[in-house]
Amino acid sequence: MTFAAPLWIAGAAAWALLVLLLGLWSRARRRALLAELGEKPLVARLTATSSPGRRIVKQALVAMAGAALALALARPQMIGDTEVKLRGIDVVIALDVSTSMLVTDIEPTPRMRAQGLEPTRLELARELIGNLLEGLPEDRVGPVVFAGAAAHFPLTEDHEVALQFLRDLGPADLPRGSDLGEALRVARCLLHRELFTQLGCSRVIGRHGDGGRPLSTDRAPVRGPAAGEEIEELTERGRVVLVLSDGGEQLEATRRELAAGRQDAPLPLVLVGVGSVAGGQVHDVDEDGRRGAPKRDAAGAPVISRRSDAAMQALADAAGGGSRYLVANPTADPSEILEVLRKLSRGVTTKKSQQRQDVFAPLVLAAILLLLIETAISTRRRRPYPEAP
Repeated sequence: MTFAAPLWIAGAAAWALLVLLLGLWSRARRRALLAELGEKPLVARLTATSSPGRRIVKQALVAMAGAALALALARPQMIGDTEVKLRGIDVVIALDVSTSMLVTDIEPTPRMRAQGLEPTRLELARELIGNLLEGLPEDRVGPVVFAGAAAHFPLTEDHEVALQFLRDLGPADLPRGSDLGEALRVARCLLHRELFTQLGCSRVIGRHGDGGRPLSTDRAPVRGPAAGEEIEELTERGRVVLVLSDGGEQLEATRRELAAGRQDAPLPLVLVGVGSVAGGQVHDVDEDGRRGAPKRDAAGAPVISRRSDAAMQALADAAGGGSRYLVANPTADPSEILEVLRKLSRGVTTKKSQQRQDVFAPLVLAAILLLLIETAISTRRRRPYPEAP
């Protein structure tokens, strides 16, 4: 057993000592007052029903009740070991949030109609990810959002947190552009933490934080993977990067980088193209992420963004290792993506952790019962003839 707030143990001892001292002072004070009333035989007959023993019992009960409450505030906890086997894969979901993802060249889904949402590529991608995560209950997810730069969150089993991260960041939160290569560098560091130094990940995702270490859903303070937690991989988990984008800039440079890095750290890709081949007009975005005026090129013509099927397919071919290029389902149905992910090796991980359970309730109940008993005890005893000598 351990205590979450051990300082209250000293409070329990201090309370018991305080009640003892008050009891001794009260007894001495009572004797002094009785001595001033008159002769001792007469006073003894007048106070014959008084019970010093009962007063001591009542004081002891109050002392024990207070000590029990102080111990309850110290939060005693029972510690037990649990072992859970997890089977799944590690998926980094990279979502393009560049301004071109706000193009409205898609048909609204039933959810968009019901909630009155604008039918943008970004909204379709987010809805598709939400539906996808429902089919990956045991898999770890590392969300990444990218435009001209990339922001990431460590691998986690908490899909709700991962999805919220992908929903919270948008075009106004990152530099302008669409650097898919930066997103893939971040993804490689998240998935290959054993190569953190070799891949130069400190320059990509920083020296602080978890550096790709999976986060647990436990809310306890983290020490290592989690407080009091050991994670042992019995068989290696499959690793994959899922990218949802309309294509964007620098795809040829990204393709060359992927081809060069295949040997050091394989990076299986599932690329999902969002948008239409016909495309749509791109708008500027204000500081709040709202669509502004239409963008125009140097000649004054409107800027049109189209889904880059050929370039995205070339990226998948360059990545190798079973990488594939898919087109986002217009109704946000993730079945085709799930079919690809389910073919990956779903490794087995054993997670051993210490669970702490608060056991203060019995102490609170004991304190209440002791106070009730103390209230029921009278300080006087029954005598048939209290005035008799």
